[in-house]
Amino acid sequence: MSLIEVQTADIVKKQYSYKWRAYIGVFTSLVIIQLLGVLFSLNGTGSRGRGTTGYDIRIDYFNADMVLIFTIFWGFITAFLLTTKAYREDDFAFVTNRASSTFSTIAFLFTICGIGAITAILSGYLLKVITYFFLPGEEIFLAGGAVGPGVFIIGFLATTLIIFLFSSIGYLSGMIIQWNKMFVILLPVIVFGTLILLSRSGMSVDSFVLKFIFQESNFILFVIKTIASTTIFYAIATLISNRLEVKQ
Repeated sequence: MSLIEVQTADIVKKQYSYKWRAYIGVFTSLVIIQLLGVLFSLNGTGSRGRGTTGYDIRIDYFNADMVLIFTIFWGFITAFLLTTKAYREDDFAFVTNRASSTFSTIAFLFTICGIGAITAILSGYLLKVITYFFLPGEEIFLAGGAVGPGVFIIGFLATTLIIFLFSSIGYLSGMIIQWNKMFVILLPVIVFGTLILLSRSGMSVDSFVLKFIFQESNFILFVIKTIASTTIFYAIATLISNRLEVKQ
């Protein structure tokens, strides 16, 4: 019997460090998915035109919105995959329990969501460079220069929280499926069935979520809402993980 008391915080740090080295492949998938986002953005994310006698004007808008959507999808899928049995059993190389394993995974997900957010934001500048040098056009005007550090930091935090929110949804979905394999079929049916029923009754869940979180004009309230929602999803996932079979 060991007289050394094992601290949960130390275990979480070791598991976090291990996952940072072992799951390096998530960054390869991040690069690929964001390059795909840039590729799909080359046609522009919006346009408008105007024509009169003698001239025609067409304005195309280029931004990183498509890259952000792809990055959100990447965060969801990555979190979902980390709930599979193969990934969860990696933690048993340490003296661990379900709580420390979940905490280290959440910390790892938050870190990679931050990295995904910064690269998604910077991809907007890459897209402008590509459109300026390689896309044909008689006249090109680049509107909107570099933003101040305050705006950039707010944008980075907001993007990180959005990706982290969807990663929590992916993690919860994965845990539900790991708890009972029948939810592989039942979960999509329940989600889409509920959306259809609510839309027929005049209630739009996607519109409510859009207004509740993503159209929040007050940044502090936005942070509170996203953190609260993310915490709830991860808390439920943690409770479910405690019910999973413990490896002997």
